[in-house]
Amino acid sequence: MTWANRFRLLLGLVVVVAIALGATLILSQRETLVASSSASVRAVSYSIGSDYAGTVVSQQANQGDSVKKGQSLLTIQSATLLRDQKSHAGVPKSTAYKVSTAGMMTLVATEPGIVSRIGAHVGGFVSAGSALATVDREGSLYVLADFRLDPYDFSRVEKGAVVDLILPNQQRLAGTVTRIDVTTIGGKADASIEVHSSQLVTGTHDGLVAPGTPVTANLHLRDNGPLAGLKEGFVGLLEKMGL
Repeated sequence: MTWANRFRLLLGLVVVVAIALGATLILSQRETLVASSSASVRAVSYSIGSDYAGTVVSQQANQGDSVKKGQSLLTIQSATLLRDQKSHAGVPKSTAYKVSTAGMMTLVATEPGIVSRIGAHVGGFVSAGSALATVDREGSLYVLADFRLDPYDFSRVEKGAVVDLILPNQQRLAGTVTRIDVTTIGGKADASIEVHSSQLVTGTHDGLVAPGTPVTANLHLRDNGPLAGLKEGFVGLLEKMGL
């Protein structure tokens, strides 16, 4: 056998081994990836209500408005409030409203955010203790994703795991697992997983990053396979190369 033929044989073996290794790594990668059965963007919100029944006399904010801490939302006129103002009992203090004379109370935002609901309208009567406005806290967006996992896959779910978030327009965001809740049904783990990402900024990505937007969440499971170390080294090499 000539040296040229030996070189061709060696080159062929290298190519075959590279293809086999690449295929194995791809298969291993797919076995460590699981898609959510459902997922959507959520926000941490708070509700604001009145300690007094009364009539809404003005509205200073609408659904979808961005509000700052202390910004006015609704003003209510209350006969009960007026009575307490005139009595020795007085009116309890709260960061959720401001009280003026003549039985007038203005509800305000206690934290910056976006108004997601206004539950009253001008001229309408509101009862004491009812939630009249809901505000999504600024910077509180996260994704809540549901997964149906077998016991082995569930054992490979961990906090801090990488999650690929795919928006309806196929744009991808990177997130990490911050909380895991699970219930077992029929031998399967129904896992509800909370995912946080610095890329979840309200109104970005053509307005799709907003509470209620459905997304697909691809969860990266811990790789327990025999090629785990080799794959991590290979991925690390590609990252160093900027690929």
